[in-house]
Amino acid sequence: MPDPIRFSSSGPDGWSSLPDQPLEHAELLKGTPIGLDHAYFAKPGLRAGIWRCGAYTERYDDYPVDEFMVVLEGEVTLTSDGGFSDTYRKGDAFLLPRGFKGIWHQPGPMLKYYVIVG
Repeated sequence: MPDPIRFSSSGPDGWSSLPDQPLEHAELLKGTPIGLDHAYFAKPGLRAGIWRCGAYTERYDDYPVDEFMVVLEGEVTLTSDGGFSDTYRKGDAFLLPRGFKGIWHQPGPMLKYYVIVG
């Protein structure tokens, strides 16, 4: 039987001092997504971890997964094609549903926990 997994806001040992790397992105509108991702847990269809990245803006035409996030540092504004817009800051939790169409605008560095299904 598997044991619970503790998430640390500084990532696993040594993670916070590792150099940033280019990260995957959708249609890049501004900036360059440079950061680091660590999965504390992964199996087919499910991934949970910690992610950090500098400022950038991208557009999604069809977000490929359901993703629950908790902002640990920084902020992001999500603006959908349907007119919804909200900013999530340190301490906020939100779900970005599969199929989201719109803009991810991250004006500065961000650190988050995530759980991805799909």
